[in-house]
Amino acid sequence: MSPLCIVLAVMTVAFAAGCITFRRKGKAFEGMMCKFMASFGFISVAVVGYGLNPKNTYYFCLVCFALMFGFFGDVLLGIKEIAPTFRGKLIPLGTLYFLAGHIFSLCAFIRIGGFNLPALIIGLLGGVFAVVIMRVLKMKVDKKLASIMTVYYAALVYKVSASGVLAFTTRSPAFIAAFIGSVLFLLSDSCLSLLYFTPVKKKNIWVTVELSTYYPAQILLAMSVALL
Repeated sequence: MSPLCIVLAVMTVAFAAGCITFRRKGKAFEGMMCKFMASFGFISVAVVGYGLNPKNTYYFCLVCFALMFGFFGDVLLGIKEIAPTFRGKLIPLGTLYFLAGHIFSLCAFIRIGGFNLPALIIGLLGGVFAVVIMRVLKMKVDKKLASIMTVYYAALVYKVSASGVLAFTTRSPAFIAAFIGSVLFLLSDSCLSLLYFTPVKKKNIWVTVELSTYYPAQILLAMSVALL
């Protein structure tokens, strides 16, 4: 892998660490700015990685779209931190942007490994499990958002299973990185759902876990381009 990609990844981690630190201190604006820079950083890793090692243009384009939708989702959820009045509109909209990102990631994995029925079934079961968890934990979500979250988790779990199949069948460092990143994304979003929709205690701990898994997830997906 190019040293430049490694430098960009380290810089992204530094901004992500800044975001976590500022969020823990209650400095929403500074945390939001670091969040934006970190999001821009993981897109840069993918673009530079492809530029220095132009392999599989289709995969790069699909992953790049996934990362860009993640960036816009970050923007919307970042604005929520400094303008909580719009929370009710920004959370569903941000979720839809991230959903689009997961769909592009899925298309990238399917483009490489082909359609896999068991992976799809696991994804659908993930959506069913999300419904059960929302009811068991009595999450404060309306019907519209609950429907979005059901589809969202189905797509995310499908992404995890599809990348896992690809990692197992190819043994490629690129897809092993993508699989680990997908698992971390699932962990991050599970923490985020608890933060948003349940009365959790010690929110700083949950925020730290959520952001500490989210950024490595995006970085690993971006690095999968450079590792091809």
